[in-house]
Amino acid sequence: MGLTASQIAASPEFAARVASLVEITGRTPKDVEADARHCLEEMVATVEPKSTQAWDRFGSWLSRSYSVDASAEGLSHIRALGRKHSLVFLPNHRSYLDPLVLRRVLSQHGFPPNFILGGMNLAKWPASLLAKRSGLIFIRRSTRDDPVYPAMMRLYLGCLLKEKANLEWYFEGGRTRTGKLRPPRMGVLRYLLDAFVENAADGVAPRTDDVYFVPVSIVYDQQHEVEAISYEDGGGSKTPESLRWLFGFARAQSTHRGQVHIRFGEPLSLLESLEDARQRAGSTDPTTVVPRVAFDIANRINAATPITPSALITFALLDNEGRALTLAELLDVLDPLLAYVRARNLPLTSEIDLARPDGLRQSLRTLESEGVIEVYDGGLESVFAVAPDRFHEAAFYRNTLAHWFIYRAVAENALLAAADDGGQVDAGQERGNVTERTWEVALELRDLLKFEFFFPRKREFAEDIRREVDLARPGWEDEGLDRDGVLNALDQTHLYVSHRIIGPFLEAYLVIASRLAEADPASAVDGDALVQECLGIARQDWLMHRLHSPESISRDLMQGGLKLAENRGLLTVGGDDVRQQREGFRDELRTAVERVGVIRRAAMAQIEGDGRRTVSRIMRRR
Repeated sequence: MGLTASQIAASPEFAARVASLVEITGRTPKDVEADARHCLEEMVATVEPKSTQAWDRFGSWLSRSYSVDASAEGLSHIRALGRKHSLVFLPNHRSYLDPLVLRRVLSQHGFPPNFILGGMNLAKWPASLLAKRSGLIFIRRSTRDDPVYPAMMRLYLGCLLKEKANLEWYFEGGRTRTGKLRPPRMGVLRYLLDAFVENAADGVAPRTDDVYFVPVSIVYDQQHEVEAISYEDGGGSKTPESLRWLFGFARAQSTHRGQVHIRFGEPLSLLESLEDARQRAGSTDPTTVVPRVAFDIANRINAATPITPSALITFALLDNEGRALTLAELLDVLDPLLAYVRARNLPLTSEIDLARPDGLRQSLRTLESEGVIEVYDGGLESVFAVAPDRFHEAAFYRNTLAHWFIYRAVAENALLAAADDGGQVDAGQERGNVTERTWEVALELRDLLKFEFFFPRKREFAEDIRREVDLARPGWEDEGLDRDGVLNALDQTHLYVSHRIIGPFLEAYLVIASRLAEADPASAVDGDALVQECLGIARQDWLMHRLHSPESISRDLMQGGLKLAENRGLLTVGGDDVRQQREGFRDELRTAVERVGVIRRAAMAQIEGDGRRTVSRIMRRR
């Protein structure tokens, strides 16, 4: 199954691409053709039965740490689509094992092997020889200033679509460093869209030749890789893939680490996406279509992602000002969290009931065996805490549920800001309506966090925030919001999430923004150097107790802050105007971090059972 490089090179499409490249590059036809053939030989894969069986056996052995929990819901519909159309499976990327466990599930449900696009860094001989005969397409990570390779990639993808082959790749461009879904890389998606359009005689493929994207969520109870990923995200150097690395990785999989949970989202038609773009914007320009498709896929992956016990427990144990919790205190934090999950009917991975002490103890033991949390039994009762230097790993597990709680965190923070502003008087006039201010602050936070989370358009975002406010204070729209009403609603809630969900991001951003505000605006900004410097500053702040969330000491989070600063034009060289804009950015983040601090103190008061330290009292003492 699958065309060879020689067969593609003998096609009239190949000859046309070479002629076009000759005109673009000014190189000789012989030179371009040789380069193009080399690119095809490098990327083209086949699916040979014996090799595929051997690869699948190797994959089952390599992923032996896990039993597979895969939901078959919707797979019969997806399989029916695959009989008529190419399917493109787009999973999130948490582990090197992702394609192995996904192939195991798809094979069990009667799907043919996918052609899987992966980074050239994983093409290690001799395993790469077997892999290429089992459908693995190794591609270059960077093709800058090389028009030949992208042209051959589009040609090859077009050939696979004509054969109605199924594809698979990990559109985040690499494994997540924080546990949440990363912003997608658009390159291969753009190549596929170009190939799809080029295959159509009139620029729009007939419906019978449609392509369906299949979002896939893959979540692990525990991961051996998280320790190395967290080390890199904290500023350490990545261990390069090699045969020695592969041997160590394989040996580490001999320990049972629970389940891997695989869920399939609602398929997305590429043809319908193109038609939607034409109706909305009057154009099928790929620069418009590709980001919209990527955004839709990301949301469908998140919607399919279930919540694990590890995510819930690390949520409860992180950001407690370094305080260990008893089993009863853990249950006090988890009870309102689980009530919220039930109220929204959010998906869970497990039958384990964390609201029961025996179920909670069972889940705690799995995290303890991995070394992520530690237990102290030397006192009157056992207490549990995140182990020293394992905060990033704990945050990795917690962040797998962050997308389910982001709107709650934004609403909580926005309500607090509106109440705070509504209680301040300027020249005898109250500063605006509390409800209006809530929406304003929610939109401000949406803009601050837009490179971290996949927020919808403003109208849908407003509905999400309205739903969260209604959960916190049912009937608020009928009675109206005022400052006291907001504070009472926050005082009465037993679920505080801002400090755990958005606090680490805002603190990391604030480190970047503060250093940027102190820099000479007349000097060019070296982004990589700034991030590396800020990692050191953040670690110092943590040691001096000026940073509340050690998981903020994150290269990935700080790169997000740098990206936001660039988006706002704050990395340009300038004078006092640039300095003032950078200082405004810093002050905006500082205010947001201070509001999160109010929520944090209220959450700690809840754990400590101090009913006197309500949100309203904390605000009065500020």
